[in-house]
Amino acid sequence: MPVLEKAYCGLVTALAMLAGAVLAAITTALVINVVLVSAFTTNIFGMADGIEVGLMAATFLAAPWVLKKNAHVAVDIVTASLTPRIQRPLHIVTMSLGAVMSGVLAWSSFQALLIAFGRGSMIQGILVFPEWLVMIPASLSGALLAIEFIRQAIRSPAQDRLQTGL
Repeated sequence: MPVLEKAYCGLVTALAMLAGAVLAAITTALVINVVLVSAFTTNIFGMADGIEVGLMAATFLAAPWVLKKNAHVAVDIVTASLTPRIQRPLHIVTMSLGAVMSGVLAWSSFQALLIAFGRGSMIQGILVFPEWLVMIPASLSGALLAIEFIRQAIRSPAQDRLQTGL
C-alpha cells in the first residue's frame, strides 16, 4: 500500500474512532445526567450544547469511513440489473457527482470557517465557543469524502460490492 494511501486510510479510521468516542461520551453523559437529576436535582452544565455539537461532529467525522467501507444505504435495484458495460460508466458518473458535491461542501464550509475565524464569531448558548470550531468537521469531511468518491470512481463497481458492510 503506497504511503499516501496508507496515511489517508489511517486518517479516515482515526476520525471514525474519534466519532465513536464522541458518541460514547454523549451516551455516558446522558446516563450521568439522568442520575444527577434523579438523585441530586442538578444536571450537567451545557450538556445540550455539547450534545448538539457532538452529534454534528460525529456524523461528519464518521462519514468518510462509512463511505470507504460501503456501510451506507445503497439502493442498487436498478444498477444491479444493468450489464457491466453500462454499470461501469454509470458508476463513474455517480461517484464523480459525489466527489463534486463533497468538494462543494468542503469548499463552502471552509470559506464559512475562514469568515467566522476572521470575524471572531462566537456561538452564544449555555456554552460560548468560537463558531469556526464547529465548521472544522464539515470542511475536513467534505474533503475526505471527495477523495473517497474519486477512489471509488477509479475502482470497479464489482470491487465495491465485494467490500460492502462493516
